[in-house]
Amino acid sequence: MKIDILMATYNGSHYVAQQIRSLQNQTHEEWDLWVHDDGSADDTVKIVKDMACCDKRIHVVEDGIRLHSPAWNFMHLLALSKAEYAIFCDQDDIWLENKLEVLLNVMLKSDQSLPQAVYGNGYVYHAPTGEIVGRALLSTPRHLGETLFANGGVQGCALLINSRLRSICLDTPSNICMHDHLVTLAALTFGHLTYVDIPLMLYRRHAETVTDVQAASFGEKLRLFVRNRKPVLDRRHVEAIRDFVSHYDKSIPQEKRRLFDAFLILTRYSKFRAFLTVLSEPFSLYGSKILLLLKLFVRPLV
Repeated sequence: MKIDILMATYNGSHYVAQQIRSLQNQTHEEWDLWVHDDGSADDTVKIVKDMACCDKRIHVVEDGIRLHSPAWNFMHLLALSKAEYAIFCDQDDIWLENKLEVLLNVMLKSDQSLPQAVYGNGYVYHAPTGEIVGRALLSTPRHLGETLFANGGVQGCALLINSRLRSICLDTPSNICMHDHLVTLAALTFGHLTYVDIPLMLYRRHAETVTDVQAASFGEKLRLFVRNRKPVLDRRHVEAIRDFVSHYDKSIPQEKRRLFDAFLILTRYSKFRAFLTVLSEPFSLYGSKILLLLKLFVRPLV
């Protein structure tokens, strides 16, 4: 069963060869790697081309298009994907050898007539020290109400999606925060999102990492929570959710639309009324309604 691995690169010469070698070590060998570079000034493209010479499954997309955004670079690659299944791939992680096999086996047990996404966890890998600790994902949503307050989606590099979900995501809203936020929302709105509680990669943290620093444990997450004074909701993600609802307006199932509406109207409420709404709706954060209510209590909403 063929899987398209989609790697968006930019100045990744220090890490990309190690990542590709981890793909070549996968127990599931039926894959194609599609790499689109966003204008690297280092040897990233040369390294990938050299490896492609020895492995016909590796393809460098040279179309001269520059997106200047990892989100749109990944979406560009998704539009090029033709296999039944696709998975995003960061240039700097290390996949454990059973990652594709585990995710695909779970995927094949689901109803492929519906949009489906399957995701696993990973270890946090602190590259400067070589330390491998904790879990890359502390939030593992399975329902829409568990992700709306997360200010992001499941890590793209953790997600295997089927062609049904890809088709929905390629009808892309004009405003997205990140590709994985869109995919997560689409899976939870129109299909299913299945979590596999197995670490399947080393999620590398280093000085050049694009995404926010990930806490490796709930204790570290709690310390960050106490020190952080950011609003409960990031305005960019709220606007992306608003545009998602507007874009897919006529196709969103009624029960999901009601939940989206309850979430979006919160931004017009007083904190007390927002508190009551969260109490009455199936909203949570990291699987906990109490944690979400506490966050609402101590921080501004938006």
